[in-house]
Amino acid sequence: MRKVIYLDGCATTRVDDEVFEAMLPYLREEYGNPSSPHVLGKRARRAVDAAAASVAALLGADPADVVFTSGATESNNLALLGMFGHDDRAPAGGLFCPTDHKSSLAIGRALAGRGVDVRTMRVGPDGGIDLGHLAGLLDLNSRVATTAWVNSEIGTVQPVAAMAALCHGVGAVLHVDAAQAAGRIPLRVREAEIDTLALSGHKIRGPKGVGALYVRPEIRHRLRPVMFGGGQYELRSGTIPTHLVVGLGRACELALARMDAERRRVAELRATALDMLRAGLPGVRVNGGPDGVPHVLSVVLPGVRGESLVSSLSAVALATGSACNSGSQEPSHVLTAIGLGAEDANSTVRICLDARMPFEDLVLGLDLVIERARDLAGVAVAMGGHAPVSPS
Repeated sequence: MRKVIYLDGCATTRVDDEVFEAMLPYLREEYGNPSSPHVLGKRARRAVDAAAASVAALLGADPADVVFTSGATESNNLALLGMFGHDDRAPAGGLFCPTDHKSSLAIGRALAGRGVDVRTMRVGPDGGIDLGHLAGLLDLNSRVATTAWVNSEIGTVQPVAAMAALCHGVGAVLHVDAAQAAGRIPLRVREAEIDTLALSGHKIRGPKGVGALYVRPEIRHRLRPVMFGGGQYELRSGTIPTHLVVGLGRACELALARMDAERRRVAELRATALDMLRAGLPGVRVNGGPDGVPHVLSVVLPGVRGESLVSSLSAVALATGSACNSGSQEPSHVLTAIGLGAEDANSTVRICLDARMPFEDLVLGLDLVIERARDLAGVAVAMGGHAPVSPS
C-alpha cells in the first residue's frame, strides 16, 4: 500500500502505541463489567477510576467530575440538552457561536424547534467571539452559552474564562467543546470556572468511540440525563467500555506529559509549511488570527478549488474548508461567519500538523500539494475561472 502523508489530524489521529498496549488486556483477560460486584468487575472498576483520574489531571479537575461518554458529540448533547431537560415552562435561552462544530449548532437548531430562545454570538474576522456583543445577548433567562475552546477549521482560541464570568453574572452556565484544545493548550477548567467541557479520545491519539464530559460540581444538579438505562452514571447510562476508557485515560496522560514539547515542534512545522506555501503559491492567505493554535493551518489558495485539490491528491491527506451537503458544494459555515466570500471559502484548505511527523514527510507532502495546486490553477486560468470540481 502506498504511503499517505497525513495532514488531517483535526479529523482524527492514529492511536498511540502505548495507548493500544494499555487497552489490550481489557479486551481479553480483564473483560469484567465495571458495574459487576465480583473480582473481575472490581478490577475493571479500578481501571475506570484510574482513567478518570488521568482525564481529570489533563483538565485540572477532580476525578469525580468526569463522566465517560462515546465522544465529544455525545458530551455536547448531554451538556446542552441536559440543561433544558427540566422546568421547560420557564423562559429559557441558549447562546451559540456561529463558527462552532456542527454537533453544537445542530443542538441549537433542535432547541429552537422546542421553543428555546436561541441567540447567535458575533465573531470577528479572526473568529474570536465579541465579548461586548455576548454581554448584550445574555439576560436572566439565559441558561447556557457554548463555544469551542479551539476552532477546528481556523484554530482560533476563544476567551473562555471571560465568557464564563459573563455567563455567571446572569446565572447562566458555559459549556466548552475542547475536542481540538485537549492536548494542545493547558485546560485549567477550575481556574477558568468552566461549567461543562467535552473532549474526544480520537483527537488525542486515543481510540474512537470514547470521550468525556467534565461537569463542575456546583452545577451538576442543573443537568438532566438525555439517555436512560441502568444508571451506571447518574447522568449517563450504559455499560462502560473499559478498554476504550483505559485508552482515553492513557492518551490523556501522554498528552499532558508531551504538550509543551509537541507545541514547540508543531510551531516549527507550521513556520516551514507557511514558508513553502508562500514561496510556491503566490497570494496564499492565512485564515484566522495570529494567536491561534499552531497545529491548525487554514489557507486560501487563490485560483484553486479546495475540493478539487483534496480529491486529486492520492499520496497526501488534508481537508478542505468547505462542506458538501446533499451533493452541492457550499462554503464552510466557519469561513463565511468570519467574512470570507464564497470564492475564498471554496479556495481554502486546512492543514493539520502533527508533532510526530518527520520533517521530510512534511516537505514532501507540501511539495505535492503545491505542484498539484499549480496544475489546477493553470487549468482554471485556461478555462477562465476555477478548475472544475472532481466528480465524487
